Amino acid sequence: MEKIAILVDSGSDIDIKKSEEFGIYMMPFYVNLDGKFYKEQFELSPDDFYKWMEKNEKLPKTSIPSPGELKEKFDQIVNDGYEKLIIITISKNFTGFYNLCKQMDYNKLDIRVIDSKSVALTTGLLAIYGKKLIDDCLDIDEIVEKIEKKKQESKIFFTLDTFKYIIAGGRVPRAFGKVGELLNIKPIILCDPNDGKYHIVKTCRGEKKVIKEMEKLANEYLGKLDKYYMIISNAGYKRGQEILEEKLESFKEKSSLFLTSKIAPSLGANTGPGLFGFGFLPLD
Repeated sequence: MEKIAILVDSGSDIDIKKSEEFGIYMMPFYVNLDGKFYKEQFELSPDDFYKWMEKNEKLPKTSIPSPGELKEKFDQIVNDGYEKLIIITISKNFTGFYNLCKQMDYNKLDIRVIDSKSVALTTGLLAIYGKKLIDDCLDIDEIVEKIEKKKQESKIFFTLDTFKYIIAGGRVPRAFGKVGELLNIKPIILCDPNDGKYHIVKTCRGEKKVIKEMEKLANEYLGKLDKYYMIISNAGYKRGQEILEEKLESFKEKSSLFLTSKIAPSLGANTGPGLFGFGFLPLD
């Protein structure tokens, strides 16, 4: 049996607890608040981060770990007895971590790097799926092939309280800015697995209509599936997550694995507080 480990970045919303529960290694990103860098999850919780954003209304800077820190993580994985490593990163459109991993020269591990073309816990769901394939004794080539195929089927839909942060972050199409100028418009945004970018799939006036449209999306996609992993997440807006959980209760009950998460500060820095949404990963 091959000794294979899986590593994700903290933008995957695999927090310390989930990392330990599922046996997945996690590499934290950094967030700069008031001139000081913090390791998210370890030194900065999502709750504290979103409170800071609401108070300061600023766009914090984020950064990826250094090559030296990544090497230390690789050394830890080797010392834990692993020979091979699959790294699954959030979309390379939102971070330089994928490129850093691809460029690392480290000959003690057979390393494969996968761009999930997604964000938040849908990336984490791919890692959990990969860990199951390892436990099923598949070899690394089969696992990578299955993850690459499965990532095209995963989706995450979310809404924002304001366009201010996502536009200021500069990683969205110009259309976001035009829509953001309209009063009381709330978008439903998809991170598209075809290109790993954000796209507006629907605009609504008010939160109630957003919830109704998300119910429709859940029916459209999850209503056709027999087996899937599912998540519901929020960024400093727990009430929005609770309302969505209530509306999607039947899909929660049907899922093979249901998780909740708080969007990592490194992603929340570009979306702001007030986000909530759901994602899923179909299973065979």
